[in-house]
Amino acid sequence: MMDDFEFEEFMSHVETPMHEIEPNLYLGSLMAGGNEQFLREYSIKYIVQALDCSSDSPQFDGITYHFIAIEDSPMEDISKHLPGALRFIHQHLLEGEKVLVHCQAGVSRSASIVIAYLMGKYLINFAQASNVVLQKRKCIFPNLGFQKQLREIGEERLNLFLR
Repeated sequence: MMDDFEFEEFMSHVETPMHEIEPNLYLGSLMAGGNEQFLREYSIKYIVQALDCSSDSPQFDGITYHFIAIEDSPMEDISKHLPGALRFIHQHLLEGEKVLVHCQAGVSRSASIVIAYLMGKYLINFAQASNVVLQKRKCIFPNLGFQKQLREIGEERLNLFLR
């Protein structure tokens, strides 16, 4: 259980629209992904959206989207969405572009995708990748179903999606 200070720190990260996890790779919430001025200010041109349905977030001209229709439920199969999402992220980062990965709160769905990306890129396990992300965005908590799937897939298989 969190003490008052830990809870306040957690909430401050939830309320921050996005955090840079590594150069040009951002993890955030709908507050970031749904704010055109914010996206233009940060020069973000590529977005992975992980939401219940595409109507949950506006789409803006000049931004390329990779939409993933997924609920934040342990019963959801996130693994089927990873090949396309990880290729999209990797391709645009290699081009020097900025990529935002967001869901509703930037806590579970989008965090799982960024963790999967780091696992594949650096060939590190789930715990190691989670710790990297947690250092930058302290409010992440992938649901238990997503955690289980990422552990089972493993970093070697995720690395194949980046090719």
